[in-house]
Amino acid sequence: MDDKKNAIIKILETAISEEIKAKEFYLKMSTQLSNKEAQSRFRYMAQAEQEHEDILKSWYEETCGYPFDPSKIQSKEYKLDIAEPEHNASFLDIIKLIAKAENKAFLFYKEAAVLARTSEEKRMFERLADLEQMHSDQYRTEWQMLANDVVLHFKEEDIPWKV
Repeated sequence: MDDKKNAIIKILETAISEEIKAKEFYLKMSTQLSNKEAQSRFRYMAQAEQEHEDILKSWYEETCGYPFDPSKIQSKEYKLDIAEPEHNASFLDIIKLIAKAENKAFLFYKEAAVLARTSEEKRMFERLADLEQMHSDQYRTEWQMLANDVVLHFKEEDIPWKV
């Protein structure tokens, strides 16, 4: 097997493994939240990660000639290093962690595009990079909005219904 093909296989193996982890993370987060809208949002993100996984698995099978098998992964050298949240992380902590993770995925796919063997591979990696960047930007913006949320001063008589 040539070196470039071997490098692409390693990238695909890492990408598939990380997309599976991301999907499982979003599903796990959705079950821990009481807010229905947040649950739905995390389930939606899990579906997006499933789509990435499906694309990558198909591409892997086309490249290797056999389906992806996590027990036969060639290398861990591309392993993404994402810090774990505190055991009792706040929603804001999770949003910040997701923004960082999605940004690392974006950088991973951008680097993979440089190593692509064909223009088709390059486009696929760039497409995945764009999707991950969109997710990262979305969560970074949300984190900034939540982190910088300031309550304005008000007087007691301003409170409606005298709560």
